[in-house]
Amino acid sequence: MEIISAKLLKIIKLSAQIILENGGETYRAEETIKFICKAYDIKEIEAIATPTGFYITISSDGNENSTVVKRIRKRTINLQKIADVNNVSRQIALHAINLDEALEELEKIENDKPHEYKYAQLYGGISSAFFVVLFGGGIFEFVVALFTGILITQITKHFVNLHSYQFFSSIVSGTIIAAIAIIATSAAKTGNYNQIIVGSIMPLLPGLSMTNAIRDTIRGDLISGMARGAEALLVAASLAAGAGVFIYFAYSLGIL
Repeated sequence: MEIISAKLLKIIKLSAQIILENGGETYRAEETIKFICKAYDIKEIEAIATPTGFYITISSDGNENSTVVKRIRKRTINLQKIADVNNVSRQIALHAINLDEALEELEKIENDKPHEYKYAQLYGGISSAFFVVLFGGGIFEFVVALFTGILITQITKHFVNLHSYQFFSSIVSGTIIAAIAIIATSAAKTGNYNQIIVGSIMPLLPGLSMTNAIRDTIRGDLISGMARGAEALLVAASLAAGAGVFIYFAYSLGIL
């Protein structure tokens, strides 16, 4: 039974880790842990998850406890991995796979590198361009935002590869967006730089983080809700700060 408990603890630790590292809600990580443990009639299950780590304690007989603590240092968005973990947990609950097979599947999910989309930069540019249209921009703003979105998508990708903090990536992105918008409209003597800036920033805003913050808060996970909300506001503020710095610089030089 001790061997089963040790393997089970490793499986639930890895499941929760993958969920939290790839944009999943804290309650989803906790429920997955309990869902898997109940399939093996674990008597006592305690799980506390936050965006930066989790604590798990299980007891198979109600007497001796096994505990694991995991620190979450990297966070990204990959909903496919979350779906894969949910699929593995269902298979465990149905006893369609044993613990060794489940652990092997979870390790594959963890080590699986994100799929590199061939036209990811183009998709980023199109997204920015159509946000400009949504905010009332014309053909000129559309073209400038398309170019800006392609460039910013490439830049943010490089920051991710460097494992840089999102705060710095957001400041640099906001500055570059404002610079391109203002320089393009000033040089062409036409267009609205505000629409270009807003449209290009929209794809970078942390919508999923804010949504998860609201959902966690509503469910009573106040620590998680406040942490995710603070993270989302920090990213949004850094984007605004980057753009604001160049706008102020442009006003100081008399460009605007």
